Amino acid sequence: MCGIAACIKKTGHIDRNRFDRMVDIISYRGPNDRGVYFDDGLALGHRRLSIIDLSADGHQPFEKIDDYVLIFNGEIYNYIELRNELSQKGYHIKTQTDTEIIIHSYIEWGNECVRHFNGMWSFVLYDKKNKSLFCSRDRFGVKPLYYTDQEGFFLIASEIKQFFEILQERPRANRDMLLRYIIRGTNDVPPYTMFDDIYQLEPGYNMVYDLESHSFSKERYYDIGDSREKNIKYEDACAKFKDAFFEAVKLRLRSDVPVGYFLSGGLDSSAIVCAADKIIGNASVNDGFKEQHTISSCFEDKNYDEQEYMDEVIKATDITSHKIFPNTDNLWNDLDKIIWHMDEPLGSTSTYAQWSVCKAAKENGLTVMLDGQGADEQLAGYTDFYTVLFVNAIKKCKFKYLKKEIDAYLALRANSEKHISSREVILSAIRECFTPGAIHRHIKKVYLEKVAKIPFDKKLIKQVVSSELIYPQGKPRNYIKTYMENELLQLLHRCDRNSMAFSIESRLPFLDYRLVNSVYEMPYEYKIRNGYSKAVMRDGLKGILPEKVRMRISKFGFVTPENQWIKDNSDVFRKELVDALEIYRDLFDTDRVLRWFDDNKDNIKRGNFMIWRIIDSAHWVKIFNVSV
Repeated sequence: MCGIAACIKKTGHIDRNRFDRMVDIISYRGPNDRGVYFDDGLALGHRRLSIIDLSADGHQPFEKIDDYVLIFNGEIYNYIELRNELSQKGYHIKTQTDTEIIIHSYIEWGNECVRHFNGMWSFVLYDKKNKSLFCSRDRFGVKPLYYTDQEGFFLIASEIKQFFEILQERPRANRDMLLRYIIRGTNDVPPYTMFDDIYQLEPGYNMVYDLESHSFSKERYYDIGDSREKNIKYEDACAKFKDAFFEAVKLRLRSDVPVGYFLSGGLDSSAIVCAADKIIGNASVNDGFKEQHTISSCFEDKNYDEQEYMDEVIKATDITSHKIFPNTDNLWNDLDKIIWHMDEPLGSTSTYAQWSVCKAAKENGLTVMLDGQGADEQLAGYTDFYTVLFVNAIKKCKFKYLKKEIDAYLALRANSEKHISSREVILSAIRECFTPGAIHRHIKKVYLEKVAKIPFDKKLIKQVVSSELIYPQGKPRNYIKTYMENELLQLLHRCDRNSMAFSIESRLPFLDYRLVNSVYEMPYEYKIRNGYSKAVMRDGLKGILPEKVRMRISKFGFVTPENQWIKDNSDVFRKELVDALEIYRDLFDTDRVLRWFDDNKDNIKRGNFMIWRIIDSAHWVKIFNVSV
């Protein structure tokens, strides 16, 4: 896990001092070693965080193989298996690093080499013979790779701020992206960034830069949609999930430094901790580091606190637990620092909770942390996925199945639903299906009066389904594909920056591509079953997870009580809002926004938190001196 930098000067020479600054401004990504390489208008730089093979053999730029120079950020978890395969093909491998494996794989398979990798990566491989740079980003975008073509330079980096050590002009906001962020909270839409003329390589893509023509091309090598749905019995799917998940966790325990776990108390992080405990207890994996630690974010407000579930996991595994309690005082103290590390606005104050647990991990001497990101998106962990299930059942006129799932959904949430109305989820499915009109009003009335009784005339429904169905388009699994390719990327951005700010490598077992492909091939109905989300995971890990955690339906993650924080600190938030609106005086009606805040400060709901996005994006403008 490291930081990389590449600078191509199309004419003239590269200023070495400026390039050194481009490399060293992200020293926290690689505090253990640094290196640079120069060759006729090309400079490559690297900061190393030593995880696999702590010796000098892992020094980068890696130049131990003639005609190739590599800078690499990430981990190839299956490097041992690839080393054995390449050795059998006659390759003489000099080191114990995963870095060297990338080059030999490129020599053997060319650009197709990345299809053989199981890991997370962004790298730049200088092919001297072809006078080209072969660049790649992992399948889901766990590791970042940015590029820009400005002022006679083509630049590649792990973080956007590196470019500003080379470029002279003031950064400009991508106004479309800025407004999209403030209104909708979306700030990762590849290939775009919040900065004008600065781009990110899309997940699952390779890029080749020709050093002679100074042109580049991109090619997609991975698409989750290539995995076809397969017929499989539910029990077999559960067993398949368990095997793939345990293998994913086992691979991510490969490390020459201590490993810990981020534990929220939710199903995903708890599954990782419990699986790792079984693996380490039964095998020689990670022999040097038998002592295991978890880091958790907690709150005094029980509406956001999950300690009762964390404690169940700790009791079941006897792993050492570390708990922290984020608060608004530290939020304001750390806000500018966090945004500087993010390169872009935070998204929500939950980013601060994740920052806090990463800081605690560093303070407790942990270098590698396993995290549960990526499970919700592929296993239908969000409320939206229920709407899709109900819509699909209506679309196919599967009324008996629809009644069964709605009854189960309502029964499970009769007394425990805290954040949403159960009936509203069902109604939203109906609204999504039908255009406004008499039929819509009829169905709405029926559901309000007799929830889940399914008394409609089936012939009438069939006519409406065939003529007026408008959402969702395509198969339900396409909704999962959308989440995996879009919504997930924002979470991965924050995960990478928060962990690397404290020189920590965050590993994500749920994004093992074999596990993802396997889950995506399973029927959608295996993700939501009998009212439960992530059904195939829950049933696949029966006996592994504590029952209280395995069957919980409440969901938080690394959240923060944003609405309560505003209510308790409204004067501070209002002052911040006033300052932000001064920066955005050409974008917003200041008086109108402030009136809205004053009228709603005691009842601002999470998920509609545009006020926070105005405030933190204004901090971003100031920190990076962005022209809006």
